[in-house]
Amino acid sequence: MRVSASHVFRQGACIRTLVGVALSAALPKSSRELQCPGPWVERTVKPRHPRLVTQYIGWSGGHEGSYGVTVPPHLFPQWGFPVLAKALGTLPWPMAKVMNQGCRIESHHPIPAGEALNIRARLIDVESSPHKARVHARIETGTETQPLCMTADVFMVVPLGKREGGKRAPPLVPEEGRKLLDRTLPKRAGLEFALLTGDFNPIHWVAPYAKMFGFKGTILHGFGSMAIAWEAIVASELAGDAERMKWLDVRFVRPQPLPGKCAVFIAENGNVSMGVEAGARATMLGTYGVEDANG
Repeated sequence: MRVSASHVFRQGACIRTLVGVALSAALPKSSRELQCPGPWVERTVKPRHPRLVTQYIGWSGGHEGSYGVTVPPHLFPQWGFPVLAKALGTLPWPMAKVMNQGCRIESHHPIPAGEALNIRARLIDVESSPHKARVHARIETGTETQPLCMTADVFMVVPLGKREGGKRAPPLVPEEGRKLLDRTLPKRAGLEFALLTGDFNPIHWVAPYAKMFGFKGTILHGFGSMAIAWEAIVASELAGDAERMKWLDVRFVRPQPLPGKCAVFIAENGNVSMGVEAGARATMLGTYGVEDANG
């Protein structure tokens, strides 16, 4: 299924935020002391467009029947990114330098598809060292009938200087990992995810721009890999019952090149990983939790 380019017209808030991020890189940042945790930034948005939700589920490898009249929680960047960016506005570094390092999604209740979304975000904590700063922020989403449907804790890093010492051994997909999914990602995958979520950062769909930042070519969004892993678990481990999936906690440890292949694995201890094959370098590592089928 090809993602419709018409979805770009549903991404106004995200696109305006990205433009603001680009402009802020040229402006001096405030030197005032950070408040951690910071104040909540709140916003209400209209229900997500049904066609966008349907195509997003398909792109992620899910089945529309798994969600019925609900919205996948891992679509949260589409409505949460503008609020998150505003909540991080007090950081002393340009948002363009902030890199996504990981995320934990917790589903408290299915998100009703036909209801407006009440969103709030805040900065939770910042830990600084000579070579980088670690940033933790939180996004909560609810509706009028379900005040808290999901929580997303987003973990970011800001490079501040060259790290001293040798390189660490790269994380690997466990040799005993059981494969849940094999997928070929086309060159267009980054653009498709951008059309569906509004994250049009050019490193995901413009090769010359990605190469300017040291990549060999375009790379997939970290949240795109997370969505693929979530749906692989729902399909293979939960018989398509998306409501049983309660949380997924991941770290993005290596960029996923485009075009390229990816696979989702589960180890004997239940840990999740992504990479080309067992024993290869991992692109993502994580853990997940489910609701018992018997309630």
